Amino acid sequence: MSTAHLETASPPPESGTRPRRIAFVVTSMHGGGAEAVGVAWIAWFAQAGYEVSVLMVSDKPVLDGLAPSVRVREFGRVGGHFAKVRALRRAVQEDQFDAIVALQTYPNLLTVAATRRRRGRPTVVLTEHNLISLGLPGSPLSHRAKVWLAKRWYRRADAVTSASHPVGAEMASAFNVPPSRSLVVPNPALAKVADRDPVRRIPGTADGIQLVLACRLVPQKSPHLALHAARALRDRGIDTEVVSFGGGPLQAELVALAAELGVRFTPHGWVEDWFSHFAPNSVVILPSYREGLGNVLVEAAARGVPAVAVSTALGVADAIIPGVTGELAFSDDPESIADAVEAASELTMEDVDSWLDRFTAESSSALLERAIAYASRAEARV
Repeated sequence: MSTAHLETASPPPESGTRPRRIAFVVTSMHGGGAEAVGVAWIAWFAQAGYEVSVLMVSDKPVLDGLAPSVRVREFGRVGGHFAKVRALRRAVQEDQFDAIVALQTYPNLLTVAATRRRRGRPTVVLTEHNLISLGLPGSPLSHRAKVWLAKRWYRRADAVTSASHPVGAEMASAFNVPPSRSLVVPNPALAKVADRDPVRRIPGTADGIQLVLACRLVPQKSPHLALHAARALRDRGIDTEVVSFGGGPLQAELVALAAELGVRFTPHGWVEDWFSHFAPNSVVILPSYREGLGNVLVEAAARGVPAVAVSTALGVADAIIPGVTGELAFSDDPESIADAVEAASELTMEDVDSWLDRFTAESSSALLERAIAYASRAEARV
């Protein structure tokens, strides 16, 4: 099902009939992009008057600053997968939720297992935020087992939402989710960007380029490509440095690689408001080999800074407008990425506000609300 279908569908039922008691099943409310998505959705639904519960399946700390009305139940210390399923099933029975929204693969699987009895169960909406199949090579057996189950269980949900169209395509083609229950709900990528005033930029490369590596330094993100692209730009006579916001296990390796390549590299570790630290010659780079969406590409555009990603990462195509908010490198070859960086540096980043509005917390959450209502009607027809 296309996003257009969802966005032009009839609005949710009136407040007397739409689901009012909603639970979000999450691993954590801290960390990466999917966790931030969950926090934004939880806050919006609480403000909209829903009775919101958060069912956490890890023992990570509860987020400070949640609305007082949000009830948090922690199952992280419940030992074992089957015990967690039983605990979630009891919570569903006790609290009589109208709908459950699960975020990411493990919470999705726990939710399907806990609600497998159709009679009297709440509406079940699963959400995926990454391209899963591309991450299988070399992955641990436990992850492969989760994916094996997901390919058999996701079809049992009343709806599965995807962060981008490529993720939606994977849900339909590899996870057997019926098209009538596969929906695209863009991430609220701008939930953290309070200031959308554009950075004072100097387009072009005359003043050099600051490549902003805005991602965790982990293999999926291929951060080494940013350093190799910087070396390619330097060899073209363009003064280039790389700054990193994210931290991660590859940081020491990247410091050594930068020294070997003769590239200036400054790792800043995890910085929540990384988009508040742009230089006038910044270009954001996200060299991942796979992405569900690439929230940082949208965050950069909100500050008027162009971005570059690799076209073969697939999900990034929903987060960049080539020639307007950034460029897609043809391949992961450093020269190809350097070409894209040069082209992106020239962009003026004009007239993108209406596109950016698609990624606000309000817009994304309202689409999720429609997805829940749509799934509720579909579930009632079964």
